Amino acid sequence: MNESTINKKVYISGMHSGQNPSSGVGIARSLKKAFPKLTIVGVDHWQGASGLHDKSIDEVLILPQWSQIDRSLQIDQLRQLLDAGHIWISAHDVEVHWLAQNFGAHENLLVPSGAALSATAKPHVEAFTALDFKVPESISAFLSDNEVHSFLRDHAWQCWLKGPYHDAKRITSWDGFERARENMQKEWKTSQLFVQHHKIGNEESICFTAYHGELLEAVHMQKRILTPEGKTWAGRVTNLSPEFQARLKSILRQLEWSGGGEIEYTRDPDGNNWIIECNPRFPAWIYGSALVKANLPARLLARALGRSFVESATGYAGFTRIVQEVPAREFVGLPMPPDPSLMSWSVNGQKGKSGPMQSQLIPPLRETMELRTIEPADYEDPVPPAKIKPNMSPDYWAEAGAMVVDFQGETPQRMPMLKWTASRFEKLQESLKPTRAFSPELRIGYSLKTSPTIHHIENAQKAGFLMECISQLEVHRALSLGAQPAQVILNGPGKFWPLTREPVTGLHMVFADSVEEFHRLIERPEMALCLGARISLPKLNSRFGIPVDEFDNFKQLLAGISKMKTRNKLGFHFHMPSWLIGVNRWKTAFESILTWCQAVEQLTGVVVRHLDFGGGFYPGDLVSLNLRWVQESINQALPNVEAVYFEPGRSLTQEGEILISRVLSVRKKTSRHPAEIVVDASVAELPLAQTYPHRLFYRTADAMKIQNFESGDSRILGRICMESDILASGIDVPENLKIGDLVVFGDAGAYERSMSYEFGRG
Repeated sequence: MNESTINKKVYISGMHSGQNPSSGVGIARSLKKAFPKLTIVGVDHWQGASGLHDKSIDEVLILPQWSQIDRSLQIDQLRQLLDAGHIWISAHDVEVHWLAQNFGAHENLLVPSGAALSATAKPHVEAFTALDFKVPESISAFLSDNEVHSFLRDHAWQCWLKGPYHDAKRITSWDGFERARENMQKEWKTSQLFVQHHKIGNEESICFTAYHGELLEAVHMQKRILTPEGKTWAGRVTNLSPEFQARLKSILRQLEWSGGGEIEYTRDPDGNNWIIECNPRFPAWIYGSALVKANLPARLLARALGRSFVESATGYAGFTRIVQEVPAREFVGLPMPPDPSLMSWSVNGQKGKSGPMQSQLIPPLRETMELRTIEPADYEDPVPPAKIKPNMSPDYWAEAGAMVVDFQGETPQRMPMLKWTASRFEKLQESLKPTRAFSPELRIGYSLKTSPTIHHIENAQKAGFLMECISQLEVHRALSLGAQPAQVILNGPGKFWPLTREPVTGLHMVFADSVEEFHRLIERPEMALCLGARISLPKLNSRFGIPVDEFDNFKQLLAGISKMKTRNKLGFHFHMPSWLIGVNRWKTAFESILTWCQAVEQLTGVVVRHLDFGGGFYPGDLVSLNLRWVQESINQALPNVEAVYFEPGRSLTQEGEILISRVLSVRKKTSRHPAEIVVDASVAELPLAQTYPHRLFYRTADAMKIQNFESGDSRILGRICMESDILASGIDVPENLKIGDLVVFGDAGAYERSMSYEFGRG
């Protein structure tokens, strides 16, 4: 390098180097490896960024946190550096976007443009479709709660909540999603959150570097060891195929890409490549590539300066990290930890706070991407957060509205929506009609435990459904309302409770919950027409049923089946709620049950006559299930099956009740708390308030109609003295809502009714 080149400094922002590091240190090490005399300035917005102490860093620039930065001054200072011939490389995704929005292009600013960022934005990453990547399914996190909940169920709760530039939270439950959505919206102040399906497979990356659209170098990296955060700890770096590199070269030319970039994707077991995102900067593992294969940051800097360097690699294909202490620079210093009395206690395996919030170290962004090619205009405020769409259909709205407008009684009060509930039973009955011309017969057993009300049982009897019970008390309840023993299915671990009563015999079907119970059951053939066992499948954690993957259990089950009296038919029961494991995963379990039943038939010579697939279907899921596929699959695997059963309760009754409450208190917003309202309902009446979305609306004293709550940062609190008594969050408290006004919770039937309890009533 000549003297003029040596005098040029390279500023690299993003020096955090922990278990989830930025790439600044890796870039600096890569450049120092190729250009030992280069002056590298480490830039960060936090004094505690450990990479500032790395020996590859010659000078340090610590900037204020972004919340304290003067935007105009920051732009002016950066322009002075670049105009003086110095180079700036960003190792922060969000800073790259901020530069595109607020600064624009400069020959010494080695980051992609706003147009390139827009074309590679999550979740679709449209610019790379020519590389034959598939894109995981995704939806906006601000669609109606019912739509989001349906998406999560469909994908077996294996999803991510992601921001447009940074951050991702794994979602495994509804209350977890609501908390993550609320926290991410507050922290990042963006309404562009989306939910994306997690694809199972091996994680891989394509790292590249380009200058004004000219591809300089690209490598492939396969992750071998990951940190708990999913970051690369060790990997194997190889060359790209000439054909793939040619297509990538064409795409980067169209994007006029400058700087580093990383395409992250998952290769599933079938060999499909699912793109996760394109990071508009070098990855944190970039020095690993410089060690073993190719020095991409050096290629970029050499091209920008018009200089050459000698590539030196170890000849190995893989790299790994090690933990290593380094001397701390006195002039940088080490920050004191936060006041211990203010630190969070470790929760769910997470550490307490050790530094500023991540969002404090990230610049504020607008919601839309614009390419700045000249001096930027005045900064625009972020757009308001997206409003969550309500879950209301016209029929539901009309029936609930009429009930609430006329309501005058005490609260909290649960009220049935008789028309809506009847329509649910009728729709399920109608969905069975096209299957009647085919075999096996499809039948419904209404789940009494879900909601044993008279009008629900009468609806079930009117539709011709059987009664599915889990105790002798439930059996007697069904018989007292007109059912015959031959119309009862008996299930569960406590089916003979209470023992003080002689069990009802002559039932339709009885399923044992254990090997021991099955052997007792087959000694009483008078119990039911069909005797069988509940199956617990591998990898579906459940306390119920016989684990057939345990050899001794399976052998004892086969021995019992071989001894069955000829007067009883053999059946099997499987129950794992589809709303919990997802409809697609439920279908896989369905196919697995058929395989186990085939094994039973082959090993015992006893044919399976009845199959019961339980309940646990969310409202609408069972009606939308392809029932002809169910029949065809069973016919092909088990041609002797006479009838197949489903046991819905939730899907028929959950939506069919509302809970009316009154406002007890309206709390104004303070510096520490958002606005809140306290109502006279509680988790005693809504024990599952946080496990699935509920329709939510209100009626003021001076209005003769119901209204939806808008989305916001407020909560609805219950009346009882329990920290968990939070009935809803993410709502906006309207200014005209007063003490005594009505707040109404929809979807309050099914288990919200049957699992409710007496508390705090004196």
